[in-house]
Amino acid sequence: MENNNNIPETELKTLPKKDPEKLHEGHRDKMRDRFIETGFSGFSEHQILEMILFYSYARCDTNEIAHRLINYYGSLADIIDASYDDLVENGHLPKSAAVLIKMITAVIPVYHDSRVQNGTYDNVNKIKDLFTPYFIAKDHEEFRVACFDSNLRLSSCLLINKGGLTSSEVSMRRLVEAAVKSRSSCVAIAHNHPKAAPIPSPDDVQTTKYIKNIIESIGISLLDHVIVGEKDSLSMRESAYLGVFD
Repeated sequence: MENNNNIPETELKTLPKKDPEKLHEGHRDKMRDRFIETGFSGFSEHQILEMILFYSYARCDTNEIAHRLINYYGSLADIIDASYDDLVENGHLPKSAAVLIKMITAVIPVYHDSRVQNGTYDNVNKIKDLFTPYFIAKDHEEFRVACFDSNLRLSSCLLINKGGLTSSEVSMRRLVEAAVKSRSSCVAIAHNHPKAAPIPSPDDVQTTKYIKNIIESIGISLLDHVIVGEKDSLSMRESAYLGVFD
């Protein structure tokens, strides 16, 4: 194939056939109208991906590439969880489409931040619901602290550490600085267990005790330590885990 557009060969492989007669334009309009009316209710995974890819492939049939990606990765979730490098290597997707895919989960914590500011978190379920969206599609451990005033209104929820696949060392300096800067009366902490159940490890228990002692020494209470697992979350306070919060 002659390449007169200076497009890398690896990206040329990902480009569906052009649609010069705009045969699929009506199909796109119908899918958009259906989405506006019902959201993604009733859509198959490949149809959802097909529609997402509308916005990287102008006037092309994206159905074929959506099927190919689902067949290769196994599911829409696996595609979204794939790294940018994996999506673009071997011609799976052009760079613009890979960036679009990675934006899907990257926008969730930003959206969540915008919604939760100044909310009141006066029970365990609200605190678990506060933390859970921040860990969607994370393949590594992260540690966060949520800072509250004396009325349990949220002032900030900050990322303190990023870890590897299985661990996240807590920076006590950053945690204390975040709590003090927010003028917190109390804080809650959280971390995730990617691809695993939210069962506290011995290190999780010891770290919680250590953090509780440090922040209480400066007059700040620890409300809870939430662990977000692959399918659900756990409140260490609600579970009365090894008497940490006694």
